[in-house]
Amino acid sequence: MNFRQLAIELFVMAAIGAVLALLGPFGTYAMPVALRLAYWIGFILIGYAIFRPVQTAALWLAEETLIPRWSALMIAGALASLPLTGLIGFAIGGMTTGSRYLGSDFPILYLQVAGIGYAILFLTRAIFREAESEAPASPAPPPKPLTPQELALPQRPDAPFFDRLPPELGDHLVCLEMQDHYVKAYTLKGAAMILMRLKDAMAELDGVEGMQVHRSWWVAREHVRGVDRDGRKMGLELANGMIAPVSRNRQADLKTAGWI
Repeated sequence: MNFRQLAIELFVMAAIGAVLALLGPFGTYAMPVALRLAYWIGFILIGYAIFRPVQTAALWLAEETLIPRWSALMIAGALASLPLTGLIGFAIGGMTTGSRYLGSDFPILYLQVAGIGYAILFLTRAIFREAESEAPASPAPPPKPLTPQELALPQRPDAPFFDRLPPELGDHLVCLEMQDHYVKAYTLKGAAMILMRLKDAMAELDGVEGMQVHRSWWVAREHVRGVDRDGRKMGLELANGMIAPVSRNRQADLKTAGWI
């Protein structure tokens, strides 16, 4: 995360806190306005400091395992709500461990904290996801010259997916990348966005030798030119100059299949 994104997220959190202060939910409307603003903005920012790293860890876990992204985020929200509830209960209970907010009323307070946390999570994911989708995609590197092996490949493989490719892209499919509700298909001549799920695209490529190497990537074996390693990270060097990321949980499958 860069400084600009951090500043934007903090501003959004403070704005959410200000809105909640004006609404005054959970009996806080009786507080003076200044105290209400300090209460809600302060706890929302503290919550951000707890939720953000847990959310980042959850997204990393989802990328490296088969856990669905939203399932990982829901679990992260439930876990992050525990320490935040404890802090809020300690503060509003007079900063004593014997407060009812840390005892009999803790489950109710936890549900309130988790509810607000999930609402903010859904809102911010929608805001920043939309911003990501509007950002211009990075252009693919220029295709490399075809090798003799690639020139000898059959034109128009017998798989339904190839009927979806624009004719000008040819039939040398290198890889697929999932982008929101689209699949971006890369060939040796360029790329095209196709409205379909990666799972459905792979089903239409039945019979073509390839493998899903990452949650968001499928690669054709014949266009793998090497392995790119950076510490614990691994990628596949492809014939069009791209590097497809490989999830750690997929590396064993690639080794078994003789790809690496």
